[in-house]
Amino acid sequence: MSITYSKQIMLAIMVFFLTIVTPKTHYAYADEAAETFMREVLLLSNKAMTADTIEAKLAGVEELVDEYADIRRTGRFVLGQYARRMTKEQAAQYYPLFRTYATTIYQEVLLQYSGEQLEVTGSIDRSARDIIVNSKISNAGAGSPFADTNFQWRLYKTPKGFKVVDAGANNIWLAIEQRSQFTSIISNNGGGTQGIDSLISQLAARVGK
Repeated sequence: MSITYSKQIMLAIMVFFLTIVTPKTHYAYADEAAETFMREVLLLSNKAMTADTIEAKLAGVEELVDEYADIRRTGRFVLGQYARRMTKEQAAQYYPLFRTYATTIYQEVLLQYSGEQLEVTGSIDRSARDIIVNSKISNAGAGSPFADTNFQWRLYKTPKGFKVVDAGANNIWLAIEQRSQFTSIISNNGGGTQGIDSLISQLAARVGK
């Protein structure tokens, strides 16, 4: 099994730039701070997407990921039960590779951007630190692949502020699908440290390192 991502996950990744309303649940609505955070990120995202050159666009996305996404937390989550079995030496290899891998996916999706605009519509508190912010595309044209797509992104509240830890489209979550792939690679290659070595090798091949 190699590292891939589906059309649904490509849509989920677009939530870094495009998000839409989710159904109401029994959870309480989040405070305005989470929504304000997302509005600010979306404004910066739009600047990155409308840069004059591809190089500037890609660099802008990388800056956004580094500043507003908690890649290390997500990278640990996608390892599942194997996160506790990773050695310090493996961690030193894995986390930089995962950061590059995650950033590359966002960059690849950015190149598909065609001028969609969005607005934050609300948020849901799942716990004091676990928040989902919702938005919708405000200018979806006829035939747009995003017109009827539900997008969500998940924030984690740290002592220093909010961080993006996952993105979803039509209830398919990027980190959850990655976790399924990563843990399958590890288990199919001997599990434990041996399987983690195989995952690291595949990540390195995926990002060209």
